[in-house]
Amino acid sequence: MIGSLGGFEIAIIALVVILLFGVGKLSGLGKGLGESIKEFRSAVKDEKAEDKTTQQTTTTTTQTYVPPPAQPQQPPQQSGDPNKNNIF
Repeated sequence: MIGSLGGFEIAIIALVVILLFGVGKLSGLGKGLGESIKEFRSAVKDEKAEDKTTQQTTTTTTQTYVPPPAQPQQPPQQSGDPNKNNIF
């Protein structure tokens, strides 16, 4: 439907809209729309930056943390004298 409209028809529709709403309201509408788009873009950019820092923090944390190696437990050594280690 819009594809069949020519330049002249679009100009007439724009003129009617300007007459109905006035230039002041249309400029306010345009200004509000522009501010909304800027706010949306900044929110998306902030969210992407937050996700990126979260991913970097997670990646850095997992890469830098190396658990210490487990120390093997040595069994107590027994001497040839069985009474040497006994208290009683």
